[in-house]
Amino acid sequence: MKQLLYLCFFCSTIIDTFSQCTPTISLIGTSSSETLTPLPSSRTGLDYESSDLTIARTQGNLTVNITNSDGCSNWQLSVASVPLTWNANLRLWVNKTNDGSSFASGASIYPSGTTAYQEITIIPQTFFSGIKDRLSVQISYKISGISVLLPVQTYSTTVYYTISASL
Repeated sequence: MKQLLYLCFFCSTIIDTFSQCTPTISLIGTSSSETLTPLPSSRTGLDYESSDLTIARTQGNLTVNITNSDGCSNWQLSVASVPLTWNANLRLWVNKTNDGSSFASGASIYPSGTTAYQEITIIPQTFFSGIKDRLSVQISYKISGISVLLPVQTYSTTVYYTISASL
């Protein structure tokens, strides 16, 4: 028996239409899916040793680009998830694996460096923030709560990224 986990990624932008501050977010990568293979017969009756499944590192990282932010004093990237077919025992996490790069003077990103995984919930929460454009910020995902006790089916959720900015 196999279980399929499927993630979709979408972006949105919140902007002040009367300003020069119109940041844009783009995600480079594709929807991600992972298939869990059955446990070997030598482990029959036992659960998975680690209930965490890391996604995207093996498939190539998902890359975030934030551009057109020169007129902004700062920007903030938020993340949320809308479960489509999801088991309440599964928890989806995201982390930033690098700071990307910027050619703009005075550019910064917070927090800097690799971040700890943070859980993605239905309530949007700040993922990271910065000043000026950022290119090639890589992110990865993990899912916890995986168990042989979960019903066999396809589990699916959509992850939304929203950028907001201030003058």
